[in-house]
Amino acid sequence: MQYRVRNVNNMVKLVFTALAGIALLCSFQAEAQQPVPEFKVTYTLENNYITGGTADFTLAGNDENGYQLVLQTNPTGVFRFSNKGKIREAAELVSLSAPFLSSTYSYTNFGNEKRSYTTTYDRKNGLATSIRNGKSETFKIDDDAVDRLSMTLTVMSHLNENPDAKEFSVKLLEQSGTEVITFVSRGQVSLKTDIGLLKTTRIDRQRANSNRHTVTWFASIGPDDLPIPVQIEQYKRGKMSIRLKAIAFTVIE
Repeated sequence: MQYRVRNVNNMVKLVFTALAGIALLCSFQAEAQQPVPEFKVTYTLENNYITGGTADFTLAGNDENGYQLVLQTNPTGVFRFSNKGKIREAAELVSLSAPFLSSTYSYTNFGNEKRSYTTTYDRKNGLATSIRNGKSETFKIDDDAVDRLSMTLTVMSHLNENPDAKEFSVKLLEQSGTEVITFVSRGQVSLKTDIGLLKTTRIDRQRANSNRHTVTWFASIGPDDLPIPVQIEQYKRGKMSIRLKAIAFTVIE
């Protein structure tokens, strides 16, 4: 089952790392959640001037009877030079239902290993251990906080259950602790594509004391109208640094 999304005119500004809600988090965690299906979204990497590579966002089963969520960028040309190689984010999950609590999160920059790190989470004791440049650090976390990558699944699930939500927050697990991130819905935007006119929801990620900003557009093109991120744009100091523009969506059966 495959959907192709090309020439998306008004796109999604991401983070990727992503989107979810704490103000509404408790309420929808308590409700019965329909599991998110395994899937793969492929994007082009671009800005306002050039296209330079692809990215894959994949949720699939792993060898430990769990699931792995991966964002893999494969820049080419100028993007490869400026990003210092490809980047891979991965999170290990035990369930395809909210709240999407991972046991491990890793960030790998293949062109700059000093920026790479891996964090494991001890949910029972509320602790996380992060290893970077051969050094280990253990710190306390909130047991209902999610990693940077799994935030996107949380937002997808949240929008599926609460399509009219105006604002929500999420507890985000960073390298040294828990941070609260706020997400704001900017309403619906119609996007013309080769598969028809898509009704999308624009979500802005707002972060205190940061010069970075991410916007994502979600379209209900998956099974059971699951909102899929069809465009992501990342900004730094008010200028767009990169856009992820969806070109294919596949449900893994």
